[in-house]
Amino acid sequence: MSDTAFVRVDNVSRRFQRQTDAVDRLAIRLGLAAAPPSVHALDQVNLTINQGEVVGLVGESGCGKSTLGRIAAGMLAPSEGVVSQRGEDIARLRGDRARRMRLATQIIFQDPMSSLNPRKRVRDIIGEAPVVHGLVRRADMPKLVADLLARVGLDPAMANRYPHQFSGGQRQRIGIARALAVNPEFLICDESIAALDVSIQAQVINLFMELRRELNLTILFISHDLSVVRHIADRVVIMYLGRIVESAPTDQVFSNPRHPYTQALLEEIPRLDRRHRAFSTIKGEIPSPVNPPTGCHFHPRCPYAFAECSLVRPPLRLVAPEHDAACLLNVGLGRPATTTNSMGGTD
Repeated sequence: MSDTAFVRVDNVSRRFQRQTDAVDRLAIRLGLAAAPPSVHALDQVNLTINQGEVVGLVGESGCGKSTLGRIAAGMLAPSEGVVSQRGEDIARLRGDRARRMRLATQIIFQDPMSSLNPRKRVRDIIGEAPVVHGLVRRADMPKLVADLLARVGLDPAMANRYPHQFSGGQRQRIGIARALAVNPEFLICDESIAALDVSIQAQVINLFMELRRELNLTILFISHDLSVVRHIADRVVIMYLGRIVESAPTDQVFSNPRHPYTQALLEEIPRLDRRHRAFSTIKGEIPSPVNPPTGCHFHPRCPYAFAECSLVRPPLRLVAPEHDAACLLNVGLGRPATTTNSMGGTD
């Protein structure tokens, strides 16, 4: 893995608001209606992904993982902040440079059935983009499709079939082949194995690891499953309610988590040595992104919360070599900086 930053996300926020028509705007102007609320999907997120690195982005449903992935891919524009690739702001790219960036960044979605055109044969799903963008001649498309199907573990003779004629795992492999067809450098895998059976998940994970080694891909692997991310990621980034709360090499996250939310997630991973233990969810509900809590977003559910947690937003700061966490316990505000955490490590 290189130490060269490939993707940088700097102070990115994203808010979603319902579109208003002329009648709504007039009612708001006259004081007859309130402006529609904003959903705070991302809140000043900073993230760096190095060349050739696999970063696992983990968090509960609704925390903003997919939004961050789409912004990193250039599919969504941030409300504030900058996303850059190789030092260039992707929002400022135009013409051929913008086209090359979009081709170099490919996203693999969670549901392969809804992301594949049901009216097209596999050969067109995979081969159309490289032909349209001039990467291969149309006469060479059948060979390209056959090579890609073989690379992802499918029989090239299946190229004339439609998506509904494949299993879920096979459809996901077709989605991977489609992404690889334009020679990408950066893959964003958005819950790309969540809908698959466990045995098929293992096959797809092994495929990602093999492709990463062969093609030197940079990968953002989005998942809600820490046990899956552990097997593929070099570094794990934990998100909660639109903010990154911890980032560290994978081994450090699992051996010495430094944020209470990460500790709670790890406590609930099923393991053979815990087969007689009753598992429970993290207490409380995720607060609404329409009206997130002040201070630390996790404080309403945190077992270690104290008064300052509801008032002060903890910065994401270095708490150990290559290990960042956003928790006031780690800066010694109001509590000792060293406490025994629920994972048996120290904070």
